[in-house]
Amino acid sequence: MLCVFPYLKVVNNPNEFVRVYTVMSLVESGSFRIDEQVQTFGWVNDMARVKGKDDGVDHYYMVKAPGIVYAGIPGYFIFSKVVAPLIGKKYPGVHGGHVTAASKPPGVEAHPSTQDEKMAWLRMSTWAIRIFGSQIPCFLFLLWLERYLRTFSPDPGIRYVAVAAAGLGTNFLAYTHMFASHSQYAAIAFLAFALIETERRRSRGDVKAMRPSRAFLAGFCTSACVTLEYQSLFMTLVMSLFATLTFFRPLQALYWVLGAVPGLGAIRQRIPYGTSVTPTRVLAFALGGLLNIPHMMYFHWTAYGDPFTPGHQKLETAHFAAEHKMGLWGILWPSWDRIKALALDPGFGFFGMSPFMWIGLLGAPIVLLWPKGAASERTHMRVITIVWLVCMAVVIGVNAGFVEWRAGWTVGPRYLVVCAPFFAFGGAVALERIAQGSRLRRTLARGIGGGLALAGVVTIGTVGITFDTLPETIARPFAQFTLPLARVGLVPHHIGQWFGWESTTLWYIVCAALLLAPILAGLAWHPGERRGETATRALTFVVAFAVGMVPAFTPPEDSSELFALHPSTVAMVAGWEPQGRDRISLLREEAERYGARGKGPCLWYRIADLERVLGQASQAARDDARAKNAIPKERCPKLHF
Repeated sequence: MLCVFPYLKVVNNPNEFVRVYTVMSLVESGSFRIDEQVQTFGWVNDMARVKGKDDGVDHYYMVKAPGIVYAGIPGYFIFSKVVAPLIGKKYPGVHGGHVTAASKPPGVEAHPSTQDEKMAWLRMSTWAIRIFGSQIPCFLFLLWLERYLRTFSPDPGIRYVAVAAAGLGTNFLAYTHMFASHSQYAAIAFLAFALIETERRRSRGDVKAMRPSRAFLAGFCTSACVTLEYQSLFMTLVMSLFATLTFFRPLQALYWVLGAVPGLGAIRQRIPYGTSVTPTRVLAFALGGLLNIPHMMYFHWTAYGDPFTPGHQKLETAHFAAEHKMGLWGILWPSWDRIKALALDPGFGFFGMSPFMWIGLLGAPIVLLWPKGAASERTHMRVITIVWLVCMAVVIGVNAGFVEWRAGWTVGPRYLVVCAPFFAFGGAVALERIAQGSRLRRTLARGIGGGLALAGVVTIGTVGITFDTLPETIARPFAQFTLPLARVGLVPHHIGQWFGWESTTLWYIVCAALLLAPILAGLAWHPGERRGETATRALTFVVAFAVGMVPAFTPPEDSSELFALHPSTVAMVAGWEPQGRDRISLLREEAERYGARGKGPCLWYRIADLERVLGQASQAARDDARAKNAIPKERCPKLHF
């Protein structure tokens, strides 16, 4: 999660770059205006064009909720003001010392930066912002999630597979490797839920026993969801209702008020003994929520001239601006076809690519109908299960109602990243409930959870460490993108490059560790486990993994070839970063050196085979021809991977 850096400038990802530009502008010039960054680093989508009140000139601003931008400022500041000077780099804009000729202020000498210097600054800045604003916070969230699950399952195997499934087996990982807001939103939304749930559980319903500090923090996290993603407003309304009924108990407050009416004093007896109706906790929740409002209103006022209006109807792209004038800011009634695609599509759907999450969905009725424990514990489990299910239903329904519901280039449904920790939580609770009271059921639960978690890691986790956004036309991302590129050695930047390790080896080590996480969680030996149980768990693991992988290898509806690069990614390969270290480039250098001598012809055959993996048939035929005059292909070793 912290070791790889999927990055392709050629894609010009608007979801990320418009946020990166804004962070740069805030640090370098103290403004949300990104005119200078657009001029320096290039145009990007997802911008609003707003006429300035002071100068009458059009200016650019990002069309995103501002919360994540503030989280990116420390990382960029450390890079720009501390690290960059140490390595002899300067910001290539007006405020950084390098002045472009076109933007040169009067009296300032122009020292234009080269295009390579600009692109290097953008790449390094994005890396620094991701690490501090996304990767480290999301990694820490997963560590916390495992500790939180200990309350609901004493079985480390169940907890570990749930965390692996959420963090590595969904698109949570892909968007952790992007400076967007989807993974951070997922983390803070679940934290809000967990804070409310914890206080409700530990106090046994007694409002007076609940901690105001936790209510305050829960309110902050709940409203922070909206500062990260506007559409989370609908889910936060459900969360706020849950918090209100937890921290205030309005029915009990009504009994208290009515009890003060002459002749109705006996009604207070309906309030359970020891329960307080004080509003302190719910006021703390509200106060925590209010903290996020001023800075968001300030951004709207500064950028768009209205503190209550986001800028989607001022999008520079007229087509997108028109779409956001439909319905409620581009949100219409959801359709079942969209819900089905968002949930089930094997190359895009949340459950289709992350099969462990089915356990959370299908296991929820078991928790609702047959919970374990004392009466109060059973009631609590039913309440929180209903709450998170309703929250997720709202999230999916709102996404299915978007005019741009497919959300362009993505890895999985990017607006459903928030579902990952909630359904993983539901899966862990369901597995623990199923496993209770039977050694065989616990063995099966561990095996099924581990196998399905591994299937998710293979299907979408490996995609997330290769690149973080893909064309909509790719029907099977693992088989038509990640696997072909891994065979050819077209893998992304990694942290070893900081220390001079330019080889692709570290990426393959990271990929192996990624796959090993659910394997160890699902197959690690447990004290007291019998040999037969271990064998049963291993068999169950393998079967569950095989079943979970079926969607990833089903023939695509567009009849495109599996295990070969999808044609829609040709431009991505042409602009791959870093260049020159893939197997084709390295083998070509070696083949040119040998010529027709020794193993040279066999190298050309191998190059041709790898070119076919990339769909480069004409180049493969040409390289095959270079070798045929020297030696038959049958005499050369076969390319197995």
